[in-house]
Amino acid sequence: MIRKTLFWLHLSVGIVAGLFIFIMAATGVVLSFERQITEFIDKDVRSTSVPQDAKPRPINELLEAVRRTGRGEPAQIVTRNEPQATIQFSIGRGRTVYVDPYSGAVLGGSSADARNFFATVERLHRALGAPQGSKGAGHWLATVSNLLFGALILLGTVLWLPRKWTRKSVRGSIAFRTALRGKAREWNWHNVIGIWCAIPLLVIVLTGLVMSFDWANALLFRLSGSTLPASGRNRTDAPPRTRLSEARHEPNYDRIFTAARSLNPEWRTITLNLARDAKGPVTVAVDTGTGRQPQKRTQYLLNRDSGSVVKTSTFADGSLGQRLRAFVRFGHTGEYGGWPGQVAAAFASSGACLLVYTGWSLAIRRLASKLKRKRVGFSDDETYVESLKTL
Repeated sequence: MIRKTLFWLHLSVGIVAGLFIFIMAATGVVLSFERQITEFIDKDVRSTSVPQDAKPRPINELLEAVRRTGRGEPAQIVTRNEPQATIQFSIGRGRTVYVDPYSGAVLGGSSADARNFFATVERLHRALGAPQGSKGAGHWLATVSNLLFGALILLGTVLWLPRKWTRKSVRGSIAFRTALRGKAREWNWHNVIGIWCAIPLLVIVLTGLVMSFDWANALLFRLSGSTLPASGRNRTDAPPRTRLSEARHEPNYDRIFTAARSLNPEWRTITLNLARDAKGPVTVAVDTGTGRQPQKRTQYLLNRDSGSVVKTSTFADGSLGQRLRAFVRFGHTGEYGGWPGQVAAAFASSGACLLVYTGWSLAIRRLASKLKRKRVGFSDDETYVESLKTL
């Protein structure tokens, strides 16, 4: 009776939330490789030829070249540990301008078409198409569907457990059987895909909940025994951003980058936040990973004049809650684990699409079978099955 109740609950929730889960899963597959796709599209401006006797121009000169284009005030400067890599100037959300470090030419910005495409996909993923940051019906449908998906995964895992633990029953639930057709094939697919994708999908769901609900974020810190940091949106102590070039006290960014490179010889990217005021230190992040692995990033406060280290912050310095929260964003897309993690996330999201398809197909077949039994006069499944045995 308990198993039957769980089955109907699993079926009902799947039918109600299935469409929204499918949309989030399908868009999740695309978003898993957003960085690689955009980098491929922008490959012509992300790299340049290295001339003989190459000598990079001063960073401050390149910064002024970007400002003269009128694209906006840069917030970050990113350098990669590759001779042919261009210098990246980040301006606002998702906007990047690439500059040739040798000629000083502004090569162009990141692809607007790619940026708009992924912005649309992200809106579908987070709020079923609603604008970013909105808390309307689309946002709540997506977040509640994600919560229901977590319940489906747990219920499905319980229902997957064989009634009798025999080699044949277990094998039929963990391996695809190519000879099956129709309902039997879809049942096999649903079980096999469900059990193999259960853990990565549960990680995706739980990380999504932490990003979507304040109570889930607070619970993460509470369970880890850590203090919940104050929200950055509520802070009033941040100094106002000023145009330091007007104040004639722009730091020597070349000196700062030189100091940052010497901090870790294995660096892959260095991200420098432009100084906020005329006196304070400059924030620099030295990354030895992919840029999506906070455990491989170290943040420094460097003296704006000498480049000496004022303060160092590593991933290990944070509380357990802060380390788990840092995992959430890139654990959701699998990027925390590099290429293997992204492939696992994309595979699991594709599996979720197939789970919705097979689940709905099985539900439709079940309904059609029930209607057929009523037409021929059988009142329940057992009577119908017994009649088939006599044929």
